[in-house]
Amino acid sequence: MKVKVGFLGVTHPHSAPHLRTLELLDEVAAVVPWDEDESAVERLRSDTHPKLERTGASFEEIMEREDVPIVVSLATNDRNPDWVIRAAKAGKHVLTEKPVAASSGDMAPLLDAVRGAGVHLGVYYTWRSNPIVNDLRELIEAGVIGKLLSVEGRMITSQVRFRDPTHWLFNKRISGGGILSWLACHWIDAIRYITRDEVAAVSAMVGTLNEQPIDVEDTAGMVMRLGSGAIATLHAGYLLPISPAGYLSGSYDTYLSFRGLEGNITWYPTEEDRPVVVESTSKIWRSTPRRELKYVVAETEAYGGQYGQDFVGRFIASAMRGDPPAGLASPAGPSGPASDGENALRVLRIIEAAYQSSETGRMVSLDLDRT
Repeated sequence: MKVKVGFLGVTHPHSAPHLRTLELLDEVAAVVPWDEDESAVERLRSDTHPKLERTGASFEEIMEREDVPIVVSLATNDRNPDWVIRAAKAGKHVLTEKPVAASSGDMAPLLDAVRGAGVHLGVYYTWRSNPIVNDLRELIEAGVIGKLLSVEGRMITSQVRFRDPTHWLFNKRISGGGILSWLACHWIDAIRYITRDEVAAVSAMVGTLNEQPIDVEDTAGMVMRLGSGAIATLHAGYLLPISPAGYLSGSYDTYLSFRGLEGNITWYPTEEDRPVVVESTSKIWRSTPRRELKYVVAETEAYGGQYGQDFVGRFIASAMRGDPPAGLASPAGPSGPASDGENALRVLRIIEAAYQSSETGRMVSLDLDRT
């Protein structure tokens, strides 16, 4: 079954790759664009986009159209909850960008609207669909590294001067936060997903050190205690001094490692030629205690690569089949089947705990049972 998808917001930093993803999916018949900036939509129509619907449509008209059951919401962080709520109340299934909102307080009415309408909400935490991420998750679950002791993460990218300091991403009132809410959120979510564990407490320091006229953090260090007792550290920042300009061409230095009583796993996600290294003294890997896992990732122009394309395809298929939305019946606990929206809420609360810790100089505890 092919569907038409409403595309709300064509000026978001990720609008172009999200549009390209939809164009690559066979199940998408057409994309119906809208933006408050009508000239931006016209410029988009002047480019080569074979699936772009050429007739104009307002936000309200897209909401009323029965032939558009799914929308992608790409508003600024402060306005995105309103767009998602309006779409949910119109009966639309919604895909939206992380972090979804500028603050966790804006998530409650959004989740209430989604649950009340019985629609699907998907959040572009696409690393959850990465085959390497899912292999790491299964290796840890299988006991290859034994009891988890620590996690190390690094999300470093090009300096603010390469990314337009005047952009709304660097305006706290609009964005809600800086490097933690825009990029490090991916690793916060991935650590939780891979370890199947929740963050119980946070100690952090953040700073605005790039000497640019911005009011969000560009450098951050976090220590997180997981519910199991394992310690996770995360270093994030706009720090690389050599990079092309722009959001989609920035330089990256990323890293994730998981260390346990019986082994460790090391991965450099943005270095595709570098293997994942697994070392283990466990009985199940006794014959080959050190292994280098080489992955050849399928190439595509979709956001997040092939796994990002698959993520959107699965969301559309699930919504159109009428599958029950995950976590709809009741809020999920730390080990339960949380929806994408509930996961996004947890990530926002962890980030806000980091800000609170940095301001007060104290560790901030999180309620593991609260959604």
